[in-house]
Amino acid sequence: MRWFSAHMQRLLTGMYACLVGALAIGVALVLPGAGLDATAHFVWIGLASIATAGLLAVIAGVSSATAVYMAIFWCFHFGLVVSLAIGVVTPADLSPWDETWVLSPFSSEAAGLALAGALAFASGACVMLWLRSRTAPNARSSAAHSLVHDHGFAGSLLVFVTTATWAGIVVASSGLGALFSSYEDYLQATAEYGSVFAVLWPVLGCGLVMSVTGRKAWYRTVALVTFGCFALVALPLGLRSEVMFPAVGVFIALARVGKGMTSPKAMAIAVVILLIIPVVRAVRESGLRAFSTESLSLPGIGALMEMGGSLHPVEKVVRWHAEGEPYERGASYWAPFERGAARLLPGARTARAADDDLRLMNVLVLDRIGAIGFSPVAEAYRNFGPIGVVIIMGLLGVVIGTIDTVADPRTAVLLIATVYVPLLVNVRNSFVSVPAQCALGVLLATLIAAVRHVVGSVLSKPHARLVDHRSPV
Repeated sequence: MRWFSAHMQRLLTGMYACLVGALAIGVALVLPGAGLDATAHFVWIGLASIATAGLLAVIAGVSSATAVYMAIFWCFHFGLVVSLAIGVVTPADLSPWDETWVLSPFSSEAAGLALAGALAFASGACVMLWLRSRTAPNARSSAAHSLVHDHGFAGSLLVFVTTATWAGIVVASSGLGALFSSYEDYLQATAEYGSVFAVLWPVLGCGLVMSVTGRKAWYRTVALVTFGCFALVALPLGLRSEVMFPAVGVFIALARVGKGMTSPKAMAIAVVILLIIPVVRAVRESGLRAFSTESLSLPGIGALMEMGGSLHPVEKVVRWHAEGEPYERGASYWAPFERGAARLLPGARTARAADDDLRLMNVLVLDRIGAIGFSPVAEAYRNFGPIGVVIIMGLLGVVIGTIDTVADPRTAVLLIATVYVPLLVNVRNSFVSVPAQCALGVLLATLIAAVRHVVGSVLSKPHARLVDHRSPV
């Protein structure tokens, strides 16, 4: 909103925050009901979601953490809705698997919940943008001319170690051929290393963000090349999230320190990603060696259709509640902390096995349906109902908006590396891994800073001993 004065920008941002907040509550309280045509409400829901995301991008900036999170959230929750609404995809084009939930009586209510979540997120983020100090933009612009932090080497080392560890595990499990197999074969071959990968991926994202925002040196180039090679192997294998979310974190971090792309370049990259995703999907199903171009769908639309499938778990939790299942009342949010305490605190009660703990939404969905991912909207509804969606997504908007309003570039970059990337992953997954991933990122950043301080202190001591203390007499 550069064409308005600073005072007018602040006023409009506050008005927008109030408006979308009120709309979020209204949509949550008056959700669209089921009718003869399950997709009848998709048109206005799609238009409202586009307007919400577009206005938020104008207010926060295209390269802001807030706008990019909203864009990813929109693709995963409204891609299929909009594709059906504008007619480029018809119900006849859906697979039998998709028909079971897209055309169900609960899909319109699920889409309405996603819209309420998007509105609440925009409201929470704009509240933080409204409260931000006037010095924050100056801090951003000056960050490009100063070194943000000295952890570039440590970040580059983390990138190399995590990618090498991943490649070693995959090759050791099934040989070199596993790197070119289908996604299902990959999952079967590496099933026993799930806990290891749960640590590797947040460390990779944290390391990559710290590497690219550190000092320009040979190790940063090596880290970028290493991640590029990893992406070339991981994308055909089907590991889209493991590549996309760290890359998005890098994009946000660079923009935060004044080295971001222009809006046209950012849009071009977004288009390329939408073109690549259907290819990745086709390769994911059959493997690189069995890939055929006949399996590709309409470019861009195919990506929105697949990513929009994250509305599926929202439809399922709405269905389960309609069938009589009660709300969890915060159980899935408390479970990771309880389980962590049981492992770390002496004398704490031992938690049940993760595979048997149905408070964990990923376990519940895998047990009942299969690997369809999850959603922050679905988890909020499962725990607290429609108003819970507004509250949880509003708080999420406050957290993401805070990252955009931090004046110190160093702090902002560390927040992106340790908090923002795990929250991006949560867009299509359950909450269970978010606390551990954020804690791991903070622990890594603290450890790196401590090691650097100790090493710096040790290296500086010999120089201190060179000072001449002889008496002038």
